[in-house]
Amino acid sequence: MQLYLNSTANLGDFLNAMPVLSGMSKKFGKFEFIIRNEMKKFKGLKEFLNYQELFTNVSFDDEIFLYGNVTTISSWTREDQKNPNRPIETCRYENWMHDTGYQFEVDDDFKIRYPDLNLFVDQSKYYVGDRWDVGNIDTRRATKVLSYMDDCIFIDYTKDLLTNCYYIAESDKPFITNLTGISVLADLLKKEQWIVWKSEDWNPEFRNGKDINWDNGKNIDMIFKKHFYSNRKSKLVHADDLQY
Repeated sequence: MQLYLNSTANLGDFLNAMPVLSGMSKKFGKFEFIIRNEMKKFKGLKEFLNYQELFTNVSFDDEIFLYGNVTTISSWTREDQKNPNRPIETCRYENWMHDTGYQFEVDDDFKIRYPDLNLFVDQSKYYVGDRWDVGNIDTRRATKVLSYMDDCIFIDYTKDLLTNCYYIAESDKPFITNLTGISVLADLLKKEQWIVWKSEDWNPEFRNGKDINWDNGKNIDMIFKKHFYSNRKSKLVHADDLQY
């Protein structure tokens, strides 16, 4: 089977599909996986995906000729939740594939694999994953919103994903981040993390007092529920309440 995820080039939305892809691989066996060429902006993404041992091969869509029976997977569908702990975005991928005719169980125990790179991890400092400002990004929200934090180590996005997985997972302290792709990565690593937010991170038209109005009327709690497992180790923390 060739499976083509063509609905997003955003890292967080993309990673929300991983428990679905794992469930499909367990049910049907490994398959060829195709992703949008815009995903090349995330360094080492192909190597990261191949390391998860779910696929026979991973290709960007500009590297191959798409023909024949290619199955698409998308999150542009209904938001019904069969498991209340499961992120809504993950449920959307699940619903798309079920509606396409594939019956399987989502792998809610999925955990990202990464190699033992034997890198130095400074256990005296917090590691921080800020929202980056590289390439074609959504400009409705601010970038570098955690740049005021000091005496921390910021994740370097010029390093590949597997390397950054190692730093995040091997740190003894909670990971500090915000609503950005790397926070979904940390959730799938089953890493304890504090997801820091404030309404001022959004452009004024998306603020609703101290809350937000985003993605067809969702407030901050619903946005959190959309992307993170409620029974893992992610915690939403207002910027005013952050202590580190």
